[in-house]
Amino acid sequence: MTNYRDIVVDASPRADLHRTLEFARDMTKMFSAKLSAASYAWPRTSIGDVLVHNTFRDQEQTILMERALKASRSVFDEVFAKNEETGWQSGIGEPTLAMQARLLTADLLITDSAEEEACVLANPAHVALGSGAPVLRLGRAPRNPGFSNVLVAWKDSPHARRAVHDALPILKRADSVAVIGVGNELAAERLEAVTVHLQLHAVKARPWHISDTTGDVCLSLLKEVQHEGAQLIVTGAYSRGPLTERVLGGVTASMLKNAEISWFMSH
Repeated sequence: MTNYRDIVVDASPRADLHRTLEFARDMTKMFSAKLSAASYAWPRTSIGDVLVHNTFRDQEQTILMERALKASRSVFDEVFAKNEETGWQSGIGEPTLAMQARLLTADLLITDSAEEEACVLANPAHVALGSGAPVLRLGRAPRNPGFSNVLVAWKDSPHARRAVHDALPILKRADSVAVIGVGNELAAERLEAVTVHLQLHAVKARPWHISDTTGDVCLSLLKEVQHEGAQLIVTGAYSRGPLTERVLGGVTASMLKNAEISWFMSH
């Protein structure tokens, strides 16, 4: 991908939405892209709520979701000052499925690692897996659209290759890109080859092989992120089974639990 021309930002009801919309606004300017916001609200439910139908509760939840969407729209209008060029789409619906459908014609989704007690939030890796679109999940650490220090977590797989190419517009603007491989599964020669490939695309890349001293690939990666001061990790999103409950495993699931670092993923 040479550039992002069509960016979608996840504006579903959540804490810290203002920061995420500001980041999306600034990134859109950087790439001279079209931006649209997608906001979906869906209440958190318990097993008891599913088993016992309560009409009154359903109506109450609908009202709460409508209020949440209205609050998100208010934040959106504040950040974009009712800019008619920035689109808005919203509705009451399960956000992961709704976002997957919305991304079929988009170049990139920007979302974040915020949590929300009242509403269900889209799972960024499930969105990447279901839509085929790359997802940039922002962490809680300071954010800047021009990530200067990026770590590419390489694994010999089509998912990693797809992630690297989908992230090229970001990688080209970085001051430093480390192509990192963990453990004995990756040969140093392969990391060198990936590095040379990125350099042909004007990326300031360097190979970096580390030992898996912890027995946990994710932990090893995060240690290097902290050591290097990387602001973004680029990696593939991997599926381990046909059922939604089994979609995430290994590094993908572990990385999602870390809310500090920003993460770019593709499938």
